[in-house]
Amino acid sequence: MRNRPSLQIVVGTLLVVVANLCLGADLMRDPTRPYTARELSAATAPRFVVNAIIISSERRVAIVNGRRVGVGDRVGNATVIAIEKERMILELNGKRISAGLHDGASRQ
Repeated sequence: MRNRPSLQIVVGTLLVVVANLCLGADLMRDPTRPYTARELSAATAPRFVVNAIIISSERRVAIVNGRRVGVGDRVGNATVIAIEKERMILELNGKRISAGLHDGASRQ
């Protein structure tokens, strides 16, 4: 008589294999597969470089990507929400982005 693995062992092994395939799919991207629109948009996210911030008693102005902007102005698809001493806050696609005077762009 041959020893046959029990049904529980076979089903358990299959579940582990399927779970690893599903969970590992996001971690291991095929380098030959073309990028999707979501991957491209994440890779080419807009960059906001704050060149200068000028704050006086009358106004707050920032130079972003070489252009002068104030609160309420648009920089590309983003809107300037606030200008502070060392950074400015922008809103882009419903999310707030903090762009520092010396660090390029970082998300809040």
